[in-house]
Amino acid sequence: MKGKTAALPAGYTICAYMRLSNEDRDVFGRKEESGSITSQRRLIMDFIGRQPEFAGCRVIERCDDGLSGRYFDTRPQFTDMIGLAKQGKVNCIIVKDCSRFGRDYVELGDYLEQLFPFLGVRFISVNDHYDSERDGGGLDIAFKNLVYDIYSRDLSKKVRQARERLAAQGKYTAGQALYGYRKTAADKHKLEKDPETAPVVREIFDMRLAGMGVCDIARNLNDRGIPCPTVFLHGKGETVNRKGGFERMCWTGGVINGLLQNEIYTGAVVSLKSTMDGRKGKLVARPKEEWVCVEGMHEAVVTKEEFRRVQGMVSVQKPAAGKRKMRYACGVCGKRLTRRNGTDLYCNRGYMVKGCECRQVVMKEPEADAVVLGELKRKLRRVLDEEEMRLEQREDALDVGSRVESLGSALEAVKKAKRRLFEKLADREIEREEFLERKKGYDAEIERMEREVSDAELAERIAREARERADVARSFLDVGEMSEEIWERFVAGARVFPDGRIEVEWNFGDEME
Repeated sequence: MKGKTAALPAGYTICAYMRLSNEDRDVFGRKEESGSITSQRRLIMDFIGRQPEFAGCRVIERCDDGLSGRYFDTRPQFTDMIGLAKQGKVNCIIVKDCSRFGRDYVELGDYLEQLFPFLGVRFISVNDHYDSERDGGGLDIAFKNLVYDIYSRDLSKKVRQARERLAAQGKYTAGQALYGYRKTAADKHKLEKDPETAPVVREIFDMRLAGMGVCDIARNLNDRGIPCPTVFLHGKGETVNRKGGFERMCWTGGVINGLLQNEIYTGAVVSLKSTMDGRKGKLVARPKEEWVCVEGMHEAVVTKEEFRRVQGMVSVQKPAAGKRKMRYACGVCGKRLTRRNGTDLYCNRGYMVKGCECRQVVMKEPEADAVVLGELKRKLRRVLDEEEMRLEQREDALDVGSRVESLGSALEAVKKAKRRLFEKLADREIEREEFLERKKGYDAEIERMEREVSDAELAERIAREARERADVARSFLDVGEMSEEIWERFVAGARVFPDGRIEVEWNFGDEME
């Protein structure tokens, strides 16, 4: 695909879209390198770099990882990209191939042949050698889309059948071994005890069987400097679903509770705990009676009897109906705070790690809410004062709408007079020289009035937005307590520090600032 050399307009924005779904992973849980997000990004960026016309263009990315390509409206990054395109904020979309964009060939065709041409959005599929600015949709691209759709359905069926077959055989198919085990060198679907972590798991069960609480067990492990599962895996160079903050991670009651409830420690392999929701393109939990459990597949850490005894002691915490979302985090470690006795906020890590500064992070939630609300009201008052001042400075702010309407009518009258001038020339009522002279005057008048209309429309928009911001600020100034609407609309997060100080991260965006 040869790049064009014509200069693109300033502000031209390219969106590189990437997608990887569970359909694109092999049955053993590993990503195919040819379809990985990393390789898609590299291929698209290399393509952009080779096209002279794209030099200096703004490039943004949107990526849906783990979502099916058969449905379009369930992919959040995809819908965000299409929303930007509809707003005129994306001029070109580039994908590795059409299957990354979507596997439903009918809906994909609607985007390529109807929506994108209507929006003026250019679409490029690198591996398909397709560029909408140069190529038509045609039979070739339609046939490819159909093949992708058939391939997707067939691959999904084969992957599902393979997983069911491996589950029935008791094969361990997770990407990483459970804490306390490792995969054998001879068979990656079989587990063996990890000499480093299996004794820790055994000790956890022993402490629980002796009557020790899960939080006490967590504190015991932290005091002895034993790394929690995530930190242990990270230290071994394994891929974990965390980007950083490992030095602050520790054992907690929740981690201990989850470990004590895992039946794999009895020597069984439990599979198919979740299934793919085809409509949403996401994994959802399956009922326990549908799980596949095959016993005796590896050496047990605890006996079945010990496991059953522990289950009678394990406290399975269920979310209370109507429980408020925790909005506060620890200013020391960044972990979300815990609520106790309804209103007491504290950092759980402070009680898990001896001598940790997080233990000093305590506050009553109503007091914290009052601090956040007070700071919010100060900001809203400032916004209200600024917007009211802007409105006062524009004496014509209230009449700007009628001014736009008046200017529009005057402009239309001049354009109508210009059209009549053409009719007079056609009817030979005036000479060509007079026509050109008068047309020149009308053109100058139209240009001047169009500028006035544009200026008036801008003034109207500024005044309208100022009134809207003032109305928003005014509507929340009299509230007496924090509500879910206020949290969602204005506050991105709040951190509580040992000295009682609260730092608030605001979520105003363009609405208030």
